[in-house]
Amino acid sequence: MKFTVRQLEAFRAVATELHFGRAASSLRLSQPTVSKELHRLERALDLELFQRSSGGTALTAEGEELLPHAERALDALARLGEAASTVKRRLASEVRVATSPSIVNRLMPEILRYLEVAHPQLSITTVEVETGEVGQAVENGEADVGLGHHVGPVHSGHVRTIGHDEVYVLIAEELVGPDVAAVDLARLEKLPLLLWPREHNPAYYDALLTICHDRRLDPLILTGTSRISGSRSYFLHDGRAFSLVPRDFALAEAPDLRAVPLSVPGWLPLDVAWVDPLSPASRILLQEVEKVATSAREQDA
Repeated sequence: MKFTVRQLEAFRAVATELHFGRAASSLRLSQPTVSKELHRLERALDLELFQRSSGGTALTAEGEELLPHAERALDALARLGEAASTVKRRLASEVRVATSPSIVNRLMPEILRYLEVAHPQLSITTVEVETGEVGQAVENGEADVGLGHHVGPVHSGHVRTIGHDEVYVLIAEELVGPDVAAVDLARLEKLPLLLWPREHNPAYYDALLTICHDRRLDPLILTGTSRISGSRSYFLHDGRAFSLVPRDFALAEAPDLRAVPLSVPGWLPLDVAWVDPLSPASRILLQEVEKVATSAREQDA
């Protein structure tokens, strides 16, 4: 037994108006179309729903009994349509942003604060991933947009550098003193560099070592943690190691450690990643991220 929404709508309209012409007008259909749809419904149900005579149109006993069911079915379909519209609106406004540890603590809150005012219709979910996993999260569909340093290639996607973040030394205060304005890396030759394993993000890892080598430091590497703020951070707090991190991350950790720029500045690329097609919300986010990142750095300068 098959019948259509239009057939049910014709049934309800004729039952309400008890007049085919007025029912057709209410549905914005022609009268012949309404008559055909009603005949098809009666055939599908194998029941006569209306008595038609020169004196007018009236529901049969079967029609009277089935009308409430048709109305409930149409109401349920209307609610389904409304729910689908709500889901579509929500999906159109949702953006999942994959962020690495160096982004989560300072830059991402600035982005969220700005978007909350400038684009209140957006719903942003932060997907926190480990160093080197931003591109993978976007590629696997776990996030719509990725934000991080040295984001690797994204298969069938895009990676764009939107700025550069200064590298800071993160170190215990007793090792540099409270008034030092910049650190000469060559003077840290006896102190290990706390770093996550190279396989997490080879390009990022190598960039930090290049910064060291260019400043006459060949550091002893202390690895074994997935993030600088992880289980081995006590090496930093105990003054037994130092780390090189983006400025945003360093300043977020500064209450317990000194965050100091290098005497010869070093920089890391800040990248965004995405896969087409972009939703309207993701497109807005991409347009705004660079603006927020630039503004945050100008305010800090």
